Formats: sequence, C-alpha cells, structure tokens
Amino acid sequence: MNLLEVVSDGFADVRAHAGRTALQTLGVVLGVASVVATMGLTAGGRAQSMQYFTQSGGVLKVLVWTKQAETVHASAREMASRGLTLDDIAAIRASIPGFDLVEPEVDRRLQITSARATKRYEVSGVGPLYAELNELRLESGRFITDDDVRASATVCVLGADRAREFFGSEDPVGKTLRIGDHLYTIAGVQQYREFYWNAGDTYNALGWMNEMVLVPVTTMQARHIGAGERKVDQIGLHMSSLDVYEKAVPALRRLLFNRHGADDFEVYARKERMEQMNQNGQVYDIAFLVCGLISLLVGGIVVANILMASFTERMREVGVRKALGAKGWHIAVQFLLESAIVTGLGGAAGLALGVGFVHIMAGMLNQPAALTPAMVAGAVTSATSVGLVFGFYPAVKAARLDPVVALRYE
Repeated sequence: MNLLEVVSDGFADVRAHAGRTALQTLGVVLGVASVVATMGLTAGGRAQSMQYFTQSGGVLKVLVWTKQAETVHASAREMASRGLTLDDIAAIRASIPGFDLVEPEVDRRLQITSARATKRYEVSGVGPLYAELNELRLESGRFITDDDVRASATVCVLGADRAREFFGSEDPVGKTLRIGDHLYTIAGVQQYREFYWNAGDTYNALGWMNEMVLVPVTTMQARHIGAGERKVDQIGLHMSSLDVYEKAVPALRRLLFNRHGADDFEVYARKERMEQMNQNGQVYDIAFLVCGLISLLVGGIVVANILMASFTERMREVGVRKALGAKGWHIAVQFLLESAIVTGLGGAAGLALGVGFVHIMAGMLNQPAALTPAMVAGAVTSATSVGLVFGFYPAVKAARLDPVVALRYE
C-alpha cells in the first residue's frame, strides 16, 4: 500500500460516513466562524480609523492646546503662565528635530458679512503649512502663503460650506468678504470633504473642513486681537516619521513644561490614539479568540471520540490490512488524514460562515468589515491543526494494534 492509496482510502471513508463527518466538523465550524467574524469586525474598525486619520493629517499628526486650569485649584505658576505662544513655536522648531511641521492656530468668533448673508462664525489664523498639516485640498485659488503671513495680508481661504453660504453658486475667488471690521479678499476655496463612520450615518466627520474660514495668523493677531499679542490657541505638529515618536513627543512635553513652569497644556498624539484603539481591539480579539478556541477544543474532542469509535468498528479491517502487509505508519497516516480532512472541511465551512456573519453583523451595525489573507490562513490552519492533534492518539493506537488481536475481535 503506497501513500496515494492511503490518501484515497481516507477520502473514501470520509465520503462513506457523511453523518459522522458532519458531527465531527460542527464544533470546528462554529469555532472558526466566531474567530473570523470577530476579527473581521475589529479589523474593519481599525482600518476605518486609519482611513479617517489619513484624510485629515495622518497618524504622524500631533496637536497641542492650552489646558484651562480650574481657577479654585490653580497654582501660582499656572496663574502666571501665558499659555501657548509664538515663542513656544520658535523654541520647538529650534530645539526638537523630530517635527518637520510646526504650525500655529489662533481662533476667534467673528462676524462675517457678504452680500448674501451675515453670520458669526469661528475664524482661524494659521500659517502657510496648515493645509499640508491637515491634508486640506483646494477646489480653486490658492492657500495662504509666507508672503501673506509676513505682510499680515487681508486674504482668506474658505471651506466649501462657507463659500456656498456666503457666495452661493458663484466662484468666490477674488471677491471680498467682511470679517469683523476689515475687508478680506478670497484667495482660495477648499474642496468639499466628507467621511462617514457608518453607512447611513448623517454625521460628516470631515465637516469641520467645510466650515473653515482661514486667515494669516499675523493678520488675526494684528487686526482682531491686538498688536504685539503672541498667544496662540493651538499648535499643530507633524512628525518626520514614526521612529522619532519615542523621543520627540516626550521632549515636546518637557520643553513646554520648562517654558511655562506649569502643566497648562494638553498634547494629543494620534499615534497614541491608534495604540489605544489597537489595545482596546486586542481585548475583544482575545476574548472572542478564547471562545473560538474553546469551540475548536470541543470540536477536537468530538473528532477524537468519533475516531476512537471508528477505530473500534474497523478493528478487524485494520487487522486484515496489517496481516496483508500494511505497515503501522500506513494505518496512522490514514487515520490522521481522515481527521485532517474532516477538520479542514470544517475550517473551510467555518470560514465561509464567518464571512457571512461578518457581512450580516456589519450591515446590522452599519460598520465596515475587513478580511485579510492572514485571517483566512489562520482559520484553515488552526482547524487542520486541531484535526492532527486530536487525531494523533487514535492514529497511534490503530498503528500499534496487534493484527492477531484485531482479527479475533468481534
């Protein structure tokens, strides 16, 4: 008996006992399906978060803003601190090499007037690299330039919603808009941006880009805050790579603390947020993975029990084969092969069921799902491994069977 005949006999026995095969695969099917469904949903959530970050500045983006201390509990150093300033930005650029972009933002709520409407909205004073920092895209015109900042020019850039609100269907570029007491020339209009976390969701997560009214930071300080004022509301930074994170972000915190003498600022690094999300996702992954492994374990026990029952039923057959010259490893391979075939089929069926679960649950929750080749390979491999592990004992017992004892068995 050669290996091909052994494989053929294994498949023949599986086909001949369809009911027994179905019972053997049930636990494996449910275990693999639960693991695939859970990992597909959590992977989909992480992929969607990464997609949002990519469209709004990337994972390398870091934000710093002033943290308002409670007046009652504020220390003397916190009360004396001026908060974030343009001098902090100059110090960051000079002493921390890990950031390739460091941009200020100063926000004020001002009255905006055009021929169509008069509204009070937030206006942001920014630098020329603010667009690159936040992945802003222009529909027409240009963004704020270095010359605009140096000259404190009265130019502005509008988000798509603000442009439509104040100018309707007209192209606003080159037209004027009154912001506070000053007339501004529209230099550019941004593209309309949208991102929805869930299908059918009405909240546009990138809607804040469409509502922007941007002016040069120096213009904001000179015309709407007061000459000589150097305070900023927020500092946006971009790391040159993920490799600098471990040194650059702690150095940023130390620098600001030393300059302010107080912990009156908040640093938000998107990399930290992604790590936190991954950790939370791993908790769910591990919990459901344990449940899936328990199902696989139960399925493996069922496989072992049925193989032992099959061995008892076929004891005379095994004895005849060994008497005719079949070696022990022939018998062992046949039993192991039957177990691997059964659990492999269970893994494939569980994979298909898990994919179905993923799409059904994703549709019910209005969330995306993601399936990777690693998940597919892991599902089938784990199922087949269960078959080999739990089929090992029956296979060894059959291989060691004395043919005389087997032929006398009734």
